[in-house]
Amino acid sequence: MTNPRFRILAFGFAALLILPTLDQIFGLSDQFQSTENKQQNKRPELHFPHVRSFIKQFDPYYKENFGWRNALFYAYSRWQFKGLKQSPLPEKVVVGKNGWFFLGDSYNNVVKQHRGLMPLSADSARIIADHLAQRQAELARQGIRLYVLIAPDSHSIYPEFLPDRVAHTNQLTRLDVLRQAVERQTQVPFIDLRDTLRVAKKNEVVYYQTDTHWNDYGTLVGTAALLNRIRQDMPALRPVQKSDFTITKMGGGTGDLVRMMALQDEIRDPVFYEIKPAAPVLARQAGEIPNTENGPKATGFPSTQFVGPNPTAPKLLFIGDSFSHSMMPLLAGYFRESYFVRSSFLSPALVQQQKPNVIVFQIVERNIGWLAEI
Repeated sequence: MTNPRFRILAFGFAALLILPTLDQIFGLSDQFQSTENKQQNKRPELHFPHVRSFIKQFDPYYKENFGWRNALFYAYSRWQFKGLKQSPLPEKVVVGKNGWFFLGDSYNNVVKQHRGLMPLSADSARIIADHLAQRQAELARQGIRLYVLIAPDSHSIYPEFLPDRVAHTNQLTRLDVLRQAVERQTQVPFIDLRDTLRVAKKNEVVYYQTDTHWNDYGTLVGTAALLNRIRQDMPALRPVQKSDFTITKMGGGTGDLVRMMALQDEIRDPVFYEIKPAAPVLARQAGEIPNTENGPKATGFPSTQFVGPNPTAPKLLFIGDSFSHSMMPLLAGYFRESYFVRSSFLSPALVQQQKPNVIVFQIVERNIGWLAEI
């Protein structure tokens, strides 16, 4: 007991036990915020005598909120990324070449999809195509045109910056198989933006290097391609002109991929765009409506309503994922009214409520399997 080494060890062990509790009480590490891209568990309440239920709920909460957890992750992340040149979250973030980062397999096995390890069968593609054709026919009876828009994964647009171990497949991708099935079996307008964005990237950067999404320039390219396709059926729709937008190029932004690794203060995009619509296509945001959708794919994001400058233009209902967020202000000015919903399901009740002329269903490439359930 009198050995100095033993005392130091004992005091050190006691400190390791006490410090997490002190941090939770006094907030000693509050400057280190959680950067996880997920919904955090809430602290459960104890309702006696349901002690076992409380313990079961408290366990995942404590694992996410024990004292010094975020500070320890900050230190671990820097050690992994700077010291070992590896991703601290390899299943969530893939470290690419030349400062590029990509989404990892924890998001619908996106890397395996792009490596050709999860092909889409011809039968699955046929089922999705038939389902889309059925939804198109239902909407056509109501005088509504349906368009399906696919936002590519950054893996498809910038494969040259993927690490060598993530070899790109030379076989048909899942999106290739589905596109062929839709074009062969249906008349559904299926807008695959991969080729359009690959051409655009020769002159401008179209995706964030530190984020999962396209940047504002890529958004503008995708918006223009969508509008040009709709104009084939509705020639009266205003044509897209580059002069209708002010494009400012700068640097310094940061994205969700580096935030997940707690490196947002050190890694930024070298190219960042700010694009704003000019007066002829400038829409007014009329309101935000709470999203009451339930289920495993519910987003919780509010719906957004816009009023455009042209009272004779068609009305738009846009169902999309996070890629649709940056499209809203660029797209809304071409329609009389626009209603944007973050969802993976086309609700018949919502269609009846909004009574649009045009419905766009947008989904990111890695989730195209969900099209079987819209």
